[in-house]
Amino acid sequence: MNILLVDDEVMVVTLLKKHIDWKGLGIDEVFTAYTAMDARAVCTGNKIDIIVCDIEMPQENGLYLLSWVRETFPSVVKIILTSYPDFKYAQDAINIGVVKYLLKPVSFEELSETVRLAADEIVKREKEKLQVSVGQQRPDPKREEKIFYTNLLTGDILPFTEFIDKALKTGGLTREALEPKGLVYIRLAGARVQMKNNSILLFALGNIAEELFSDITEVHLWDNIFWIVKTGHNRASLYEMCELFISSLKGRFPGEIFAYFISAEYSACHLSLETLSERSRDLRHAAMQYRNVGQFIYDVDDLMEKAMETENGEQHPSAWAVAEAVKEYVHAHYMEDISRQDIEACVHLNGDYLNRIFKKATGYSLVQYIQYYRILVSRRLLAERKCTITEVGTKVGFDTPSYFAKVFRKWTNMTPNEYYNSCDSKSGTPPESDNPQA
Repeated sequence: MNILLVDDEVMVVTLLKKHIDWKGLGIDEVFTAYTAMDARAVCTGNKIDIIVCDIEMPQENGLYLLSWVRETFPSVVKIILTSYPDFKYAQDAINIGVVKYLLKPVSFEELSETVRLAADEIVKREKEKLQVSVGQQRPDPKREEKIFYTNLLTGDILPFTEFIDKALKTGGLTREALEPKGLVYIRLAGARVQMKNNSILLFALGNIAEELFSDITEVHLWDNIFWIVKTGHNRASLYEMCELFISSLKGRFPGEIFAYFISAEYSACHLSLETLSERSRDLRHAAMQYRNVGQFIYDVDDLMEKAMETENGEQHPSAWAVAEAVKEYVHAHYMEDISRQDIEACVHLNGDYLNRIFKKATGYSLVQYIQYYRILVSRRLLAERKCTITEVGTKVGFDTPSYFAKVFRKWTNMTPNEYYNSCDSKSGTPPESDNPQA
């Protein structure tokens, strides 16, 4: 098992390499890099299992590097080690699947423990793959379910029907069994002060949840928990579930727990798998906004419904209702030249106010969301390999190949050509000679 340390501070890398017992952690070789470019070369030329990366580096931000690692080498475990306790950085780290966000100065013991847990998980994963390959173990439906939900929530499965159906078939799963009645996000606070091993903590919380409820699938992302609630719960019963869970932990848990939930009442009886990843992002964003305001359990949809804003004495629709209307418009017209005036006319709100409440509800500006959705669709089209890169750019609303390439790289840290080729290692070139960078 190999690890890569990436930091532009040479002294940091030198100290970590020298003073941590890597062999004792199961690490065979420690690679180092001082720039993102060097790190890419190391990853390309060697088998890397774990990467520990700084954020602020010359030439390229560490988050862009880790986004590329996620796309190119999805099995690599990603750990951030940085001096920047910035909210936006932490939010981006979650979105690209970083498992741990450590702040400098970090003790050798804390980093060692983090690497040990990552190594243990990798070893466990490899053993299970081997057992399945030699017929010693049949795939566990519960485990396949957790893997599916985890991949969907982290974005490893694109939220389009064809990709979801393919993943369902691979795991021997059915859509009917997996489309949930509710989604709960459990956010932990203050726990690591007294609990050195968060995996033990999460395991304990999982056992308590299983004792209380029989109809949830639990997914661990970062240091927090998603419950996929599969049967028969409306908003009131979801609130009761969260209340029962939190009350059962009084006196047993060395920190605070905040619960955020979404029921299927707004989605006609169930949450579709296509929207599940986006709703999970809504929950994470709400957790950043509403934590520590004197309450521990939040119905996110209810929060948005009640967030009526007043401007010049006039009452406007809730941020959530506006955001949903904007999303629907973008999803229907992303291939067109969408102007802010078009969206304003759709929801009957002026631009500055519209942009402000949309960002409040989603975390995106209007321009960012249009770009995000276009790039999401373009990734699907590129993965299907039925169109040239130029055709894909045109289909998702970009005027020129160069602008498509620029925006695509901004969101994925890859060119469309690189992403296209990464979708099928057997193919070296697109069906036509496209060069979007030209």
